[in-house]
Amino acid sequence: MKIAVVRQKYALYGGAENFSLEFIRQLAAAGHEVHIFANQWTGEAEANIFFHKVPALRINSWLRVWSFAWFARRLLSKERFDVIQSHERTWRQDVYRAGDGCHKEWLEQRGKYLSGFRRWQMKWSPFHRLVLKIERELFAPGNYKKIVAISDLVKKNIHKHYAVPDEDVVVVYNGVDLERFHPDKRALHRDAVRDALRVPKDAVLFLCVGSGFERKGVRFLLEATQYLDAKADWRILVVGKGNWERYLKYAPERLRPRLIYREPVKDLERYYAAADAFVLPSIYEPFGNVNLEALASGLPVVTTRFCGAADIIEHGINGLIVEDPGNREEIAANMNRLMRNEEREGMGRLARIVAEKFPPSRNTGAMLGLYKELSAISCP
Repeated sequence: MKIAVVRQKYALYGGAENFSLEFIRQLAAAGHEVHIFANQWTGEAEANIFFHKVPALRINSWLRVWSFAWFARRLLSKERFDVIQSHERTWRQDVYRAGDGCHKEWLEQRGKYLSGFRRWQMKWSPFHRLVLKIERELFAPGNYKKIVAISDLVKKNIHKHYAVPDEDVVVVYNGVDLERFHPDKRALHRDAVRDALRVPKDAVLFLCVGSGFERKGVRFLLEATQYLDAKADWRILVVGKGNWERYLKYAPERLRPRLIYREPVKDLERYYAAADAFVLPSIYEPFGNVNLEALASGLPVVTTRFCGAADIIEHGINGLIVEDPGNREEIAANMNRLMRNEEREGMGRLARIVAEKFPPSRNTGAMLGLYKELSAISCP
């Protein structure tokens, strides 16, 4: 099949970008001709993968979104493809993969934690109004053949805000590299990474991975530190892209020496290997691939009800779910539970078991099945 995949950029950091790249490689390895339409691409030349640069005016966020959508539609119209799959809100696609979730839902959840003035600014922001306009048009009848939600949460969000028939939305969960992210990596990397970070061997290390600190709930995580067990020896490592100096001020000054920050890294599996538990108190997260990577690494996960990964996590069995991302005491209570070795080890073993249900081949197989279904409809 000749498949077009639209994604604005592919970068070192970002679960959506990394997933897109792995998905493309899986398609190419299966013998399909894959054409990437993106503004930024840092990948190397590979068999069956072709790159098309989509212009984007980067003067401001409004122009960037509008111009990318406009130029992508123009370039896609110049060739014929069996399937056009967009990972962006654009004006032309057969399959829309809602990897970024529902923007209207994100604004609703975000607004809960903003002042009245900030909510007013958000409501009248030209950027958000444009994204919502494209999103409404995308979900309108005739502008798609199928919508792929990456979690039940996203499917519910779409039905909540838009009149999309239930049969038009299919849930396809992401996959995870079960070899790269594996509990056995601890023996290889744990001591070396901890030494480099100056984390004591017996300290409980909580790992948080994600760029876009506001959405990831980093503020609430740092504010929750004041409620962590004062007698326990713990550290928190945050890996991602954000204004760390500004966010660090949310933690009590006396606890800041226990907080560690690192820019995005390529060898993220080494940091999972060094950690004891994973925490991501997101305000809104369509799925959160990092949750799946942590589970595959044998780490119990603390996430929120507003994260799509909560679909596959059983509270108290293979992880813990926070009902209110803004409740610092609830976040801390769940983290305190994981200060105990027996709790972490039991949940960690079951975390790996659930992750093994989501190999990359499962996702690719489901998507190829969907493509064939659409092709059969188009060519009776």
